[in-house]
Amino acid sequence: MQGFNKYYPPDYDPDQHKSLNGYHGKHALGKRAHKIDQGILVVRFELPFNIWCNHCSAHVGQGVRYNAEKKKVGNYYSTPIWSFRFNCHLCSGRIEIQTDPQNTRYVVTEGAKQKMEEWDPAENGQMVINNAASTSTAPPDPFASLEKTVTQKAAALSEAQRLSALREQNDNHWSDPYAASTALRSSFRTAKKVRLESESRAEGTRGKFALGERIRTEDLRTPARGSEETTSSSAVKALHSKLALASAIKNDPFASPLARGGLSRSGSSSSGLSAAVKVVKRSKE
Repeated sequence: MQGFNKYYPPDYDPDQHKSLNGYHGKHALGKRAHKIDQGILVVRFELPFNIWCNHCSAHVGQGVRYNAEKKKVGNYYSTPIWSFRFNCHLCSGRIEIQTDPQNTRYVVTEGAKQKMEEWDPAENGQMVINNAASTSTAPPDPFASLEKTVTQKAAALSEAQRLSALREQNDNHWSDPYAASTALRSSFRTAKKVRLESESRAEGTRGKFALGERIRTEDLRTPARGSEETTSSSAVKALHSKLALASAIKNDPFASPLARGGLSRSGSSSSGLSAAVKVVKRSKE
């Protein structure tokens, strides 16, 4: 762990030395600032493009890093121009690259030349963008202006019709918020009333046959008379089978364990239920 305490010698004078680096005669950046009096700082520089070394004619790829001497050599308006000087790692030849703020790029000024790798979209079958057409000095194209105007008018018309339809639909839906809220709450009340009636009939069936908690309330819910749900004869038959079995067990509490087991298995087949009922009838006889 790095220590945070510093040792101050007895002869240390803060007014004279300002800092411990000044007391020891060192710079805060260490060896990187050994030419700081000349305005040179050693930095880690990465090649922005591929170059050919003029000293050894070797190819140096983009992304190779060097310890370069960074120095300010001029200004473009208020933007400084920086120079990066380093030695080739193959022949120790001196190479210098400078920034070009005017064109937002790097320029090789000494010891090497940039490898030209400009991509031509026309040669690769891609769309060529005419930058001159977007400038104010380029002559206007009347056909392009006409096509653009017609396309914009058609798009604006279609969007206006769509927005008008949406606005009309919204106005019709929310023209009377009280009526819409009343209809919604009325549908909620109707559904709640049907649900409560079904639960009441289920509880009445449970109490009538003294089923207790052996059968779930969901299994005892029956549709109201005259409703479309009464057409599901399979559910009604299953409910009747369960009620018949429960009644048989109530009348004869000493029935066979097979009959008692058939009641707990609500998902058992109709053959199992009929077998349990037969066992109960035989025990009665």
